[in-house]
Formats: sequence, structure tokens, C-alpha cells
Amino acid sequence: MSSTGLLGPFRLAYDDITNSIPRVAPGAFVLGHKGPDGRFYVDYVGRADSDIRDRLLQLIGSGNLFKYRCLTSMEAAFHAECELFHDFQPPGNRMHPDRPAGTNFECPRCRFFRLQGRA
Repeated sequence: MSSTGLLGPFRLAYDDITNSIPRVAPGAFVLGHKGPDGRFYVDYVGRADSDIRDRLLQLIGSGNLFKYRCLTSMEAAFHAECELFHDFQPPGNRMHPDRPAGTNFECPRCRFFRLQGRA
């Protein structure tokens, strides 16, 4: 996963989240698990428009491990989430990520919002 720029994996637990994410920032993340082969498998992708640390704290109990990337803006977090969604097509995401409320951001990989008539 080195090309994604994600850090981790870390346990999806309070201490690991607060110790590994040093600041309040937008970001993208994946939740996953290690398989019998020792590799990390992505189960779910998500983002935080303003505080990735807080978002991951809300998800404690919904997975075992996480990887993350802090970003500089809500738009960058949305684009990163879309890229991860398209790269991994995780079983925990049934639909394309929605864009942040009140924005017209477009997915960098597909025309989902245009096809939905939500351009």
C-alpha cells in the first residue's frame, strides 16, 4: 500500500489513534484486518472532512486495524477517499463515497455524480 501514502497499520483503539495521529486535520483512512498470510486487507474506506482522529475514535469497535493519511483540505480528503474506494472496492462500502454536503466536488476517477444527475 505504499503508493497510497497511508500510514499504519495501527490498532483501532483509543491509545493507538491518539498516539499515531498528532493533530486535528482532514484525512482519508481504511479499516481492515491481517489475513492468515500476514497481509493487510481493506474492509472499508472513509474520510473525515475536518478531524480524522475524532472520526476514527467514533469507529472503535467496528474493525481491528486502520491506516490513515492526513490531508490539507476537505476536498483533498474526498478525492483520497474516492481513490481508495476505486483501488480497493472494499466489501464494507456498498456505494461510491458521497461528497461533502454543500460542495460540488467531482470524483477524480469516475463520473458518478454526473451520472446520478448531481453535477
